[in-house]
Amino acid sequence: MRYTIVSDIPGRLRLRCGTALIDEEEAYGIAHVLMDVPGVRSAEVHTANGSILIAGDPAMREQALAAVDGLDVLHLPRGAEDSDLSLTKADNDFALRLSTLVVWRLLRKLALPLPLRYAWTVVRAVPRILLGVRHLFAGELTVEVLDAAAVTASLLRGAFSDASSVLFLLQISDILQDHVQRRARLALAEGMVERAETVWQVVDGQDVRIALADVREGIVLHMHSGQVLPVDGMIVAGAGEFNEATMTGESRPVHKGEGLTVYAGTALEDGDVQIEVTARPGRARIDEIVSMVQDSSELKAASQSRAEHLADALVPWSFAAFFGVLAVTRNVQRALAVLMVDYSCAIKISTPVAVMSAMKEGVDRDIVIKGGKYLEAFADADTIVFDKTGTLTVAAPRVEKILLFADIDEETVLRYAACIEEHYPHSVARAIVNAARERGLHHEDELHADVRYIVAHGISTEIEGKHAVIGSSHFVFEDEGVERPADMDARIKREAPTASHIYLAVDGRLVAVVCVGDPIRPEAAGAIARLRELGIGHVVMLTGDSKHAALAVAGELGVDTCFYQVLPEDKSSYVQRLRDEGHTVIMVGDGINDSPALAAANVSVALSDASDIARAVADVSVREATLESLVTMRILSQRLMRRIQRKYRFIVGFNSALIALGVAQVITITTAALAHNASTIAIAAHNTTPLLPAGADLTKSTDNPR
Repeated sequence: MRYTIVSDIPGRLRLRCGTALIDEEEAYGIAHVLMDVPGVRSAEVHTANGSILIAGDPAMREQALAAVDGLDVLHLPRGAEDSDLSLTKADNDFALRLSTLVVWRLLRKLALPLPLRYAWTVVRAVPRILLGVRHLFAGELTVEVLDAAAVTASLLRGAFSDASSVLFLLQISDILQDHVQRRARLALAEGMVERAETVWQVVDGQDVRIALADVREGIVLHMHSGQVLPVDGMIVAGAGEFNEATMTGESRPVHKGEGLTVYAGTALEDGDVQIEVTARPGRARIDEIVSMVQDSSELKAASQSRAEHLADALVPWSFAAFFGVLAVTRNVQRALAVLMVDYSCAIKISTPVAVMSAMKEGVDRDIVIKGGKYLEAFADADTIVFDKTGTLTVAAPRVEKILLFADIDEETVLRYAACIEEHYPHSVARAIVNAARERGLHHEDELHADVRYIVAHGISTEIEGKHAVIGSSHFVFEDEGVERPADMDARIKREAPTASHIYLAVDGRLVAVVCVGDPIRPEAAGAIARLRELGIGHVVMLTGDSKHAALAVAGELGVDTCFYQVLPEDKSSYVQRLRDEGHTVIMVGDGINDSPALAAANVSVALSDASDIARAVADVSVREATLESLVTMRILSQRLMRRIQRKYRFIVGFNSALIALGVAQVITITTAALAHNASTIAIAAHNTTPLLPAGADLTKSTDNPR
């Protein structure tokens, strides 16, 4: 690829390839190629002038240039829009729009004679006036009508400078609001579409793990229970129950088999299917509808919706006040103060900006919040419910011991267990697979036939011609009818009382109990204590684990209520019962068995090491594996609510004072209008400032944002 080096300083390199040579998809593709170069921290590719800006470590220069040299101009890489790259573009667009607006205003004042400036003000005012007229004819007395009335009144009385200033300030408000909302939407889009980094491709009848970036149309992927589909496709083998809540809003599983279409973002709750890819990641149907979901009123905080309704509801009162003042004083100048200064504009702009900015601040701290209403619910919550395994305990447990109950060796037990568990997304399954890998046990040639996965219970399959089941005590002994050895409970209590226990039976006989230790997360006790300080009055732990393991964790962490050996449907019903009692509930979980309870809570949270389906169902997705993020989220949400309430009080007080001063003619209408619009921009701008101090350890702060 031919290019010219425009700028070359250590850690920053700008190239130019020529105008109109790169389209949007090629720009994203080139940027992705450069981001893969070691040492490159950011890469921007601009289609307008073919400019490529690369930033990073100074040592990256030669490799970055080599990557550009290696591009074939006739076959440039193409890529989908990426959140990080899009955020950079959003920042650039915001700076460009704002600077252009300011520069053009200055140039008009310096270069245009007064009559032309007045004419230009009228031209600029027409679209905003027409917008207000359309709302008025539709029977809607909204903020747009009030803005149009204020601008029209200024023009009619010949105050062109006032009208120009009002229009300029309104444009700045629009640009600021658009920018904050765009950044929050990009972050929300990333959180809504959960995709694993790797997938299983079927190659010559065998499963081969490949990177998600390598997925292309036409290849066949093997999907298992508990996984979220990363692509759109058609089932070519197998069948399963799909949770399509992300597409339809209905969480009831839908049965699908061969020949039917399935969509990215939907979860395979039960089953085993092979899917031919019809749309690669970034091109799926879910990617197209994300923007519609982002703008849905259902995701707005109640305070945001109230602000928008209140803003419009105040408009008729503003007009009533205008005519009232006019009737009493017979002075148009005094009456116009009510139109030029109103409450609606500031209220309608400031609250959405505050909510969107808080969502963006969450993303900056690796917390993806999938709607403003979840911030409000998190701030109001009085109860938090935790799953145990992988949530209060570390998500990387280890196999501590294997108790044998048949003529079989530990290596065979681990090989069998790892072969079955490898395809299923749970921390205990990962522990078994890792233990087999550490011992050098290989099972590239699958030992088992098709499996039947029972959510939160276990797996039934044929392995080397024998019927094998692996899972919980309830599943193995009660559902599958395996005989319980007489000495089993005593051995478990004596040798592994606090571990999680996975039971493996072959041909109807228990052969081993795999004991998995899941130590408590080191930050768990501190995070729970801090949450109590921040107003969480009731801490609950729900787990399907044994009594001994559950009570040991609950006692160490000081949990208020602990329920053990709980089935998924019982978790969900317990959460629902708490809500029915009037509690606002946060649910934190990590596995497929937690998804019903996550869906039942007011607001649900999944950490980064949670299963795909848990992250898909959760309202808040944390990109770090730490419970301290819950403290951050609590403080962020409470400070947001406090900020919104303070701004309400300021808007009412300040604008009331301006109206009073304007009606009394202490200040001119021009001064009142400028002060009102300037305060609106200042409030919106302040609402974009961080709610949390940079670098502060929030887990040790004594500040209570309530």
